Amino acid sequence: MAEAQVSCDNDDKQQCQPCSRKSDNRAAVIFCLTCKEFQCLDCSKGHDIYAFMNDHKLVSVAEGQSHVSSTECDDFDATLYKCVKHNKRFKFYCKQDNTLLCTKCAITSHGKCENIVDIEDMDGQGRCDKLKNELVAAINLTNQVTELLDDANSRLSADIRALSDKLKDMKARFIQIFDDFTDEILTHASVYSKSTHDDLAKKKVKCETQIKSMKKDVRTLDSIISTGTPAEQFITERRMLDDVQHAVEDATSIHEELSTIDINCSFDDQFKKFKYKVLSEFNSESFKISYQLPNPSKLEFVRSIELKKTGDDLKEPMYTGLSFLPDGRLVTVDVLNSKCLIYDVNLNMKNSYKFPYEYPYSVTAVSDDEVVVTSGGRYRLEFLNVSKTNKVTLKRSCKMNAKYDSISMMNNENFVVSTIDHIKPFRVVSMSGDETDINIKTPSKKYPVDTNFCTYICGRSIIVQSDRDEDKIYIYNIESGDNVVVKDELVKSPFGLAVGPYDHVFVGSYSTKCLVEITPGGRVLSSHQVDMDYPRYIAISKDKKLLAVSNAAQGARKLSLYKIA
Repeated sequence: MAEAQVSCDNDDKQQCQPCSRKSDNRAAVIFCLTCKEFQCLDCSKGHDIYAFMNDHKLVSVAEGQSHVSSTECDDFDATLYKCVKHNKRFKFYCKQDNTLLCTKCAITSHGKCENIVDIEDMDGQGRCDKLKNELVAAINLTNQVTELLDDANSRLSADIRALSDKLKDMKARFIQIFDDFTDEILTHASVYSKSTHDDLAKKKVKCETQIKSMKKDVRTLDSIISTGTPAEQFITERRMLDDVQHAVEDATSIHEELSTIDINCSFDDQFKKFKYKVLSEFNSESFKISYQLPNPSKLEFVRSIELKKTGDDLKEPMYTGLSFLPDGRLVTVDVLNSKCLIYDVNLNMKNSYKFPYEYPYSVTAVSDDEVVVTSGGRYRLEFLNVSKTNKVTLKRSCKMNAKYDSISMMNNENFVVSTIDHIKPFRVVSMSGDETDINIKTPSKKYPVDTNFCTYICGRSIIVQSDRDEDKIYIYNIESGDNVVVKDELVKSPFGLAVGPYDHVFVGSYSTKCLVEITPGGRVLSSHQVDMDYPRYIAISKDKKLLAVSNAAQGARKLSLYKIA
């Protein structure tokens, strides 16, 4: 521990090591033998809050300094203080050559130097403090670069997945076009086949009629030849000659028609249409993967509406749930008047649905025409159908075993929900209503209503949780088990969260009256001022181009819409 080594040489001022890593020079008040860290009063509070830290042993700074000797520091390098050439401890410093010297170096190599001083006369604390601050700044900068590289890698993986999905979609569309082409060809062929069959059938009937007639004539001639007199045979020959000649001519004619029949069906027109359809459908498709390092987003104000009592409202509306449908319509939940409301892209209210109970909480879109609403104290999820004409109907209800506040889609089958008065801050709930805990270490505390919110970053397996009372944002990777705790002056009383461009998370910071933008790695990237006091709840559209926000300012409640640039 580099910081511990510095402190061993400086008993007068021992700095808090966690704060030092954030370039914040605060005085330490205790030393934790388990954490092996000097900590200030704020940083040491974790030992009182978290159960897994209750057995840590805390001692005074003085005891900690005596405990942390240079030989006990894991990162301490004893050779740092010795001359490489003579393996002797440094005793002098040559100001002329800017070189540390052992006794032998001073005699053999710097005997003629006139500006050699004893190291004991040099004050190194200010130098070390400056060097340490520079090193901490470099670490922070490198951490940012590492995070950006991780973000680029994640974005590349997401783009590859998107490309695969795009190709699958193109394949499906091509197959559909080809199926339509096949149906058209077979329909055309069927029509031609029926017409040709009918024509051939007529010719066949004509032939069969001729055959029947000629066979009758043959039987007549056979009878006359066998029993008739020469005179009768002469008369028969004379009477039947014309008929026989006509019959032979007809048979010859039909035979010639059949021998030269041309069955020809062309599909050139249909194929030309097929080629044109394929070209027009896929001509504008682009196969390109590009990535830029993410910069803070820009919010451009679009429109805002004041939330006032109307119609059957008993109280001033307060929207605690916001979610965009894929077509851009906004679904809101009014907790105080027990309503679900539908707004168009211009924030014109189109319809509403009245719940038969109090305090519905949050909402998330499931599909083009379905949303799900949490009802907290009612221990249930409500699935609502929202038609293209904005009619809202109850589709089904799922009974829950716990109370839930915020809700977001995890995948096509599951939601991530924040809990109320539960031992876990968040859980997974399936579309069918099955509830499961996530096997990941979280603070051991129960959250009252309106103090705990979460969202999910699809493609990264990351749950982001806001702790209103602690002014903290927790970022959990549920695959690796890693977590990051974000505590920043901009994040005060954090409420609702939503995932925006580059998987940046926007959080409503109630006390600082702004929206804070945080990277998936936990870096506070920017803050955004909005046209309202005390912003709480946020929704971002599926295409990441629109952001809606509501607040809880008594007498000045709003719903606002912004473009994300």
